[in-house]
Amino acid sequence: MRKILLFIVCLLAVAGVQAQTSAKAKERVAEIRKLYAEAKERMAYNDQEEYPAVTNMETTWCYMAPGAGPIKHYVKYYLDSVETDEGEILGHTCYFVSDAYNSGARKIYEEYLLDQDTGKLIFAYTYEENGDNTKDEGRYYYYKNGSLAHKDEKMNPEWGMVFSDAYVRKKAANLYEAMKLTTNF
Repeated sequence: MRKILLFIVCLLAVAGVQAQTSAKAKERVAEIRKLYAEAKERMAYNDQEEYPAVTNMETTWCYMAPGAGPIKHYVKYYLDSVETDEGEILGHTCYFVSDAYNSGARKIYEEYLLDQDTGKLIFAYTYEENGDNTKDEGRYYYYKNGSLAHKDEKMNPEWGMVFSDAYVRKKAANLYEAMKLTTNF
């Protein structure tokens, strides 16, 4: 009887922790969706301006991949200026990066929403259109400490999910470092 009672208490404790985590994750996802919408709004506005208020940096690179052929990446960085109270520009911070490319018959598009102060990944979106007209999509939401809050993956059952939490973390960090290395920000 004690074993059963102990098992039930443990089960209830785990369920309670899961409910708290789930509520915390939902709150973080809602917060990130708001940040994402604000970033997209800023990007749309600045893409229409002849002289945008922020700097957008675009880069393209090409390489040959064995088995996939030529791959061409179109990467776009969205940056905000860091200014003093007097309007002097001290540098720029990156808040959003997109990468569109092909790999063989696959078309891939990725987005990374970054924390402007730290460059840490807040949200990642991956979309892949395969040569057989199937699609994979992934959305990855992160807490401020960098841990995964929630993921939503829709995948081709035949191929499985090509991207992962580990992939988007590494890719976002690499794109952010590439931006820092190619600029003096």
